[in-house]
Amino acid sequence: MRALPGYVMSRPWQRGLLLSEYLDYGLDTQPAAVARDYLGAYGAMKLAFRLNQLSNRRGLVADKLLFDAMLRGAGLPVPELRAVYGRPPPMGVPRLHAAAGIERLLRADGALPVFGKPAMGERSDAVLAITGINADGAVLADGQVLPLDHLETDLRRHHRGRGYLFQGFIAQHPDIVAAIGPTVGTLRLVTLVLGQEVHVLAAVWKIPRAGAMADNVWRGNLVAPVDAESGIVGAARNGLGARAARLTTHPDTGAALDGLQLPNWPKVLRLTRRAAGLLHMLPLVGWDIAIGPEGPIFVEANTSPSLEAWQGPLDRGALAGDSGVLLRRGLEEIWQARQDRLKQRRVARRGLVLGRLRRR
Repeated sequence: MRALPGYVMSRPWQRGLLLSEYLDYGLDTQPAAVARDYLGAYGAMKLAFRLNQLSNRRGLVADKLLFDAMLRGAGLPVPELRAVYGRPPPMGVPRLHAAAGIERLLRADGALPVFGKPAMGERSDAVLAITGINADGAVLADGQVLPLDHLETDLRRHHRGRGYLFQGFIAQHPDIVAAIGPTVGTLRLVTLVLGQEVHVLAAVWKIPRAGAMADNVWRGNLVAPVDAESGIVGAARNGLGARAARLTTHPDTGAALDGLQLPNWPKVLRLTRRAAGLLHMLPLVGWDIAIGPEGPIFVEANTSPSLEAWQGPLDRGALAGDSGVLLRRGLEEIWQARQDRLKQRRVARRGLVLGRLRRR
């Protein structure tokens, strides 16, 4: 109740900011002007939709098989595609139909470890990190054993037609492995295309704990801010809220995280800008990128990049500073583009009506 007056003064309805989010970001101790730069989950989703609404190309990003083919065709590095279940794969990639095919894939020389994920989906739901195989089934990264007939039944029930991808594990840069261990931790780089220029709005690093199936923070992993210009990592957190505990070292490896220089950073930025230019019809994109020995590897992309989720780790609202200026400018340009389209349609309809009247 003590926080309620400040919450109301921050005009939360303009940015879809719930009271629980307001408290989670610690905005009850901040001036109202600071709170007005923060987005709620609904506000961030609405903003992303408005920025990307002029395009019907979201399927290029939402469909991971199409996304993989598009970036691969453009010469950008992506994970190795080992097999596809439930959909026609690219030429030269096996298509799996049953448990026997899955077992052949896993028992092939050099096949393991392998990472499985739905071709359509978010939040790393239904992902599998398979590190071995024995008489009982597939051995997962968290130590569980999944019988192959159970795996095939799940794929048939939930991913037949939509597709399920099996990819090779990503080999990370040795400096990254030394810092966080072998489990892949991806960067989330948020880009905004305005005119002919690609801007990097924010960068965070999702840092997995040992045995994690994926690097999402909700799985108990860490997240750290990254300076977008230099690639230097800040102190990690064990959650997305402002009150989450801060860690300067990785709890499993003991390696320092705060102040770590991410390798190949200029190449990461250069290729990310190139990828964003490839998808310029979708101005706002969040890229999930691993850093391999040779540079970045593009894992996924999102047209709703969860701007609100990174406000806590970055210690600033999504609408603060330069990123806020660019987002507002992007909204203005989208609004103007919509007005121009409506004007063109009105002119076209008027010409059509006048043409009919002349013919009469």
